[in-house]
Amino acid sequence: MADTLHATPERHPWDELSAEQVLEQLVYELYGPLSALGIDIDRIVNGTFEDEELTELLTHMRDRVSDLSRLVVAIKRYNAQKN
Repeated sequence: MADTLHATPERHPWDELSAEQVLEQLVYELYGPLSALGIDIDRIVNGTFEDEELTELLTHMRDRVSDLSRLVVAIKRYNAQKN
């Protein structure tokens, strides 16, 4: 138990990157989920899906939101380690 209290914090994958590289990584990681959400929303707004596809489409959107949520947690963790 004492070992877990004094364990060194896990290093963040971005620790060795410059600020510019971190921003580049963020843009790269944000682009995919946001692009996919935009396409899915366009399909819903335009009605370009079959009724039986709606559940699959909404599941896909939920997965992309989860991707973005994980990225926000990673950003918060990275920022907390830098402060």
